[in-house]
Amino acid sequence: MGVYFSLFGAWFFLASFITASSIANDLRSAQLKFLEYANGLYAEIDNRVQTNEAVLEGVTAFLGVSGTLNDAAQISHYVQQVRVRHPHITQIEVVETVARQNLPRFIARKRASGLPEFQIRSFSYDSGRFWRSIDDKPWYYPIVFMEPMPEGSRDILGLDMDSVPFLRLAMSASARQGHAVATHPFRLVQGDWAYAMFRPVTPLRTTGARAGDEKRLFASLVIKTKSILPSLEAGIPGLRFSLYHADFPAHKPEGELIHFERHSRSDLETTLFPKLHYERKLEAQSQPFILLAEQQLGWPALDFRQLTAILAITLLLLGYLLRFVLAHRRSELERCQNESRFAYLATHDALTGLANRNLFMDRLKHAMARAHRCDTRLALLFLDLDKFKQVNDTYGHGIGDQLLKMVAERIGSSVREDDTVARLSGDEFVVILETITTHQGASTAAEVISDRLVQPFLINGAMLNIDVSIGTAIYPDDSEDIEELIKIADEAMYAVKGKDRSFPLSGQLRFEELKTL
Repeated sequence: MGVYFSLFGAWFFLASFITASSIANDLRSAQLKFLEYANGLYAEIDNRVQTNEAVLEGVTAFLGVSGTLNDAAQISHYVQQVRVRHPHITQIEVVETVARQNLPRFIARKRASGLPEFQIRSFSYDSGRFWRSIDDKPWYYPIVFMEPMPEGSRDILGLDMDSVPFLRLAMSASARQGHAVATHPFRLVQGDWAYAMFRPVTPLRTTGARAGDEKRLFASLVIKTKSILPSLEAGIPGLRFSLYHADFPAHKPEGELIHFERHSRSDLETTLFPKLHYERKLEAQSQPFILLAEQQLGWPALDFRQLTAILAITLLLLGYLLRFVLAHRRSELERCQNESRFAYLATHDALTGLANRNLFMDRLKHAMARAHRCDTRLALLFLDLDKFKQVNDTYGHGIGDQLLKMVAERIGSSVREDDTVARLSGDEFVVILETITTHQGASTAAEVISDRLVQPFLINGAMLNIDVSIGTAIYPDDSEDIEELIKIADEAMYAVKGKDRSFPLSGQLRFEELKTL
């Protein structure tokens, strides 16, 4: 056997080494492909967000040097040219700072400039999304320019940016820091996810304004998050990536600008294959976004043609090895199987699988020896089916055999695993109950068995009812001799079979009660 194990061990080691090397090479190739794809994805997204920053710088510079804030046509022309070159930018806006004491004059000027219904209003973004009146405060930050201007969106002009918390925070940060700052992701009224960028404009004096009437402006871009999403390669199964704001932890929905997942993996693939991970912050300072890419590798990562070839070769070697081993061992296995079968038939009943008389006697002998050493009792129960002959005569021996099998199963399920159930002959069974402390314990066990057996048996559509007679003998109380103990239990059983069924023991009789019959 040592030689056989050595041969199989050598084959297994060789096959495992070649297979593992092939799989490791496939996984390395998949990892390199993933890293190459993730770096390319990062470069495209980073280029787009840096373009956003450059566009905002240009708009800010234009507003700062043109001195034409009141010339909406010139601003619109410039912004339209910008959007032609950069179509992914959704909207360009200008926000003006207005002091409370200047508010009436500011509104009147806007209405006179072609916006007769212009009004500064607040917007409830977090609670119902509805327009509401402005609060009394020192400063207001209304939108005074917007390009493009979709039909029906003129109401947005005059929106006080300070009334929306996340817009106020980003705008305040840009004013303090003097450069562009992006908001957290938010959902537009139309339903798309977006973010906004603010940058302060150097204070300028507008055309036609009075001396000293300087205005503080903010340029703003609104960018739909899907516009910075590059084209995705279809050949990357199991890919999952997200672009999220650095103020939020990864996989936090409210911080995600983009979330994409393709072809989720099965639980088995998740267990067997590694997950590749790529996380990198974008270079654009104004947009502190982090790209997180993950790929759960699976079966497609493996080169099955190569693995199939390896499997074929190793199986061919195994086939030759098995042929040699099987030819040598076949006769030995047959001999062992025959011996096991004969040994089982010698100790077990062929019909029910219970212990036969030989095994029963051997187990009873050992059980009595253990009880003697441990100073304990054991009970011997003899069982006989009272109506079994009627079943054979009425339904035939086939049904009778099925009944005996079911009786054996019920008896076995009524006792402990350590107890022994045997079939001596015909409808006669015997049970050895070890570690019985009292006579009442044996009587209780017999009652359990009796209650199970008197329940109807359904066999091939026929409902069969039988009675059982149980005789009990206790070692060493009734006898310390094995033959005498068996005889006592047997006689008790026959005494029960001939007595009145109304007897209080319900068909159980100890040897000492025979004197009362």
